[in-house]
Amino acid sequence: MKDIHMNSIRTIDRAIDVLQAFSAKSTALTIEEISKISNIPKNTVYRILYTFERRGLVQFDADALTYHPGLRLLEFSMLKSSTLDVRQEAEPFLEELHSLTNETVLMALPEENEIFYVFKKENENHEGLKVNTLVGVRRPYLYGVLGPAILAFLPEKQIERVLSIPPQPHTQHTVTDAARIRERLKQIKRERVFVQSNETSLGVTGISAPVFDMNGNVAAAIAIVGPEVHLHDQLEAMRNLVIETSNKISSKMGCSMTETIR
Repeated sequence: MKDIHMNSIRTIDRAIDVLQAFSAKSTALTIEEISKISNIPKNTVYRILYTFERRGLVQFDADALTYHPGLRLLEFSMLKSSTLDVRQEAEPFLEELHSLTNETVLMALPEENEIFYVFKKENENHEGLKVNTLVGVRRPYLYGVLGPAILAFLPEKQIERVLSIPPQPHTQHTVTDAARIRERLKQIKRERVFVQSNETSLGVTGISAPVFDMNGNVAAAIAIVGPEVHLHDQLEAMRNLVIETSNKISSKMGCSMTETIR
């Protein structure tokens, strides 16, 4: 985003807040629910929704008295998806990684102060182990195994902005100390791989690696996630497979792995 010293347009900000009330878990909402989530008065929410409905951005269910995203929003989503070349280029390699490891495979992209999940193929054989993430969901950089693999290669100002907000502990093993996180990011930058166990979910290990574009900038991160007891004895082999896959995707994106990564 350009650093321009001007005020945003409040009406547009509010309209976007109304749209952002919808999520993967809340696809149909009443006016009261949208008002509560967005912290915008109901009368204002109604006028915004009326405008959106006229333009096809939301649809109204008269029986349930709820609104949900309209087809026009889906068109915008498809337009955005068409630009996600890294997702398209990576899919064959991610499918291969899933086949080789028989573990859940994930991929996420950086978006401002969050990561955006664009791929998930779960191992249905591990009973009770379900990765609490859906394609299209956004998460903080310090959530899970993917975010740190991207964050380590972002500009220092962005890293400090992320670290200025203490991460939420998910288990008693979650690293929340900023100094320890900085050291972790430095190690990821050196090794281009990250292994995390028991920090997001007990008994779960994740292994991630960054993906770079043709300019040597971090474009995404990939990971495998599985039971700690299953991955422990083959950690080195799994680690190498994740690194190898990330290198293949980076190469496909036009990145020479001999370049100095920013």
